[in-house]
Amino acid sequence: MTTGAGVKVRPKRRIRCVVIDLDGTMLVPAGDAVRIPHQMVTALNELGRRGVVWCTNSGRDFEDQAAILRRAVEEGLQAVPDAIMFNEAYVRPLQGRGLPAWRAWNAAARQSLREFQPRVQAALRGKLDRWRSSYQILREVLEEETTAFLVPNEGEMAARFAAELSVVLRSVMEAVVLRNGGWVAVLPSHLGKGQVLATYMRSRLLESDEVLAIGDQLNDISMLNGEVADAVGCPSDAAAEVKSAVLDAGGTVAAQPGYLGTLELLERYCGPGRSSSGQRS
Repeated sequence: MTTGAGVKVRPKRRIRCVVIDLDGTMLVPAGDAVRIPHQMVTALNELGRRGVVWCTNSGRDFEDQAAILRRAVEEGLQAVPDAIMFNEAYVRPLQGRGLPAWRAWNAAARQSLREFQPRVQAALRGKLDRWRSSYQILREVLEEETTAFLVPNEGEMAARFAAELSVVLRSVMEAVVLRNGGWVAVLPSHLGKGQVLATYMRSRLLESDEVLAIGDQLNDISMLNGEVADAVGCPSDAAAEVKSAVLDAGGTVAAQPGYLGTLELLERYCGPGRSSSGQRS
């Protein structure tokens, strides 16, 4: 396609892959657990029939995501995800070991985290007792590959805790503090949802205008800011910072909240005859 000024412009391609966060975008409560609702299962199966693959990209660990997906399969999901991106660091299939490129990425990410997290946790020594009281920490995960805290998400407590944590970790090279509701975690800057998604896209030879990314929380911004995927969106009840990032990237804030917003985005970008701009081609 050529503009009136004689400049060649590549037309937007159809979406070949949809990458979705889980909590807040496609899950609903089910007693003490969560599940993928029937409408979402139907939409994912329709993607499969149209030749569009999909993946998860969640801070949840692999086992947790796999349990949710296996329940969905029992309830009618036929189009299982091509990949599960988990812990904001790794990628693998629901079954099997996955591509060599994924295994190489995972090994490097694991080694990096095992070198990085001890430095983070050393910087936090002497401060945890005060934080447990002042921020009412509900849960803390201080493991070989993980540094994360769960604090009450009411008011600005999680934001204030994340801000103080960022100040303390200025001395730790590459340290980035991420928030997902009340969860506050620390990762090296070369990891995160956007970086894992970019690795997946390279392995599948996907261009940026062939991928739709959907999320709702602050830790989703690295895959929603337009630097990895051109087509981006979020539900109406996404965090304000996420909505801003999506709009700045030329994406779409759905009119509906939660998984209903995700369904709206799937129809807009992946419905019959749609291109990655969300327009009919």
